[in-house]
Amino acid sequence: MTGSHVILPGDIRTRAEIHAVFGGSPQRGIAPSIKMRSVVLFSDPEEAAVWGYQDGWLAEEDGQGPIFEYTGAGSDGDQTFAGAKGMGNRAVLRHSQQGRMLHLFMREGKVPGSGTKTHRYVGTFTLDEELPFVPRQGLDVNRKKRTTIVFRLRPYGEFERSRTDVLSPAPATTAEFVPRAVTIDMLQSAAVTKGTFVAPDLQSANTSAMLTAAAKGELVQVGKVHSPEFPRAGSAATTVRQKKALLIESYAAHLESKGHTVGSFQIKLKGKTSTLRTDLFDATEHVLYEAQGASDRDSARIALGRLLDYRRYVRQHDRQHKPDTVVLLPGRPDTDIEALLKDHEMSLVYRTKDGRFERSL
Repeated sequence: MTGSHVILPGDIRTRAEIHAVFGGSPQRGIAPSIKMRSVVLFSDPEEAAVWGYQDGWLAEEDGQGPIFEYTGAGSDGDQTFAGAKGMGNRAVLRHSQQGRMLHLFMREGKVPGSGTKTHRYVGTFTLDEELPFVPRQGLDVNRKKRTTIVFRLRPYGEFERSRTDVLSPAPATTAEFVPRAVTIDMLQSAAVTKGTFVAPDLQSANTSAMLTAAAKGELVQVGKVHSPEFPRAGSAATTVRQKKALLIESYAAHLESKGHTVGSFQIKLKGKTSTLRTDLFDATEHVLYEAQGASDRDSARIALGRLLDYRRYVRQHDRQHKPDTVVLLPGRPDTDIEALLKDHEMSLVYRTKDGRFERSL
């Protein structure tokens, strides 16, 4: 360990040394810095174990590469993006808009002969574009159940992937019903996160250009891992996600107005590190819903596939049979799509032009 002002992946530093390079609070787990254009993330495996969660690399990579799951800030009650309580989480969510980079450190040990903690630099990250965070059921400081925010981080440039930082696989397959506190899409549609992923119409840029643009007050977005390109502004995918969010929220409120208990299922698969979460579950009627923000064929097929997957695991203690499955769409699809769902014994709920919900099949 040295006093160098250059910190590379794998280097071990104290908070004071990290603060000198990247800025931010010398104490908080999420430390934003306007001056250094950074948001420094600290993870402590020992502290995380006390609260029953784990930060780390997913063992399963997807087509875009590795993902690091990082639990947001807030120890009492549901984690949030709003107000002073959600300041750190909001800084992570909006880091690209504000021209900041995410720098991740893992707790390593202590300086020999001292009580000063040391931290290992994992590297520079950005949020996954398609699924930047997921809500997850956990415990707060009072050991009460609450919703946590788990960010999905993608490496941006050089990084260190230590075996010790890989998440532990689930020892058994479990499916837990969780309250309708939030879903990924509902959080994205909230006013505090609105427009988070809107970027200027740039064809290409690098980190230096991103910081220059940010200094001028322009909103920019970090590209995909190892890609120099930025996404286009107001992407169709973002609009569809927002429509899905509003659809889920509206239909859940519709069910609750009838006295139904609604939520979702959090599914962990034996031997896997990733966690699945369904869109909506009606515990009163034992019905599993999967929503989409568009009513085209591809959207319906995605919903169909997810329902076929999820319903294998979803059970209630008083109802051991598989739940009924329903595809929830913002409009009525063509008749061939309805026939497809019928072939798989699935129902359809769609929103009419006047805002009502109709059920077919």
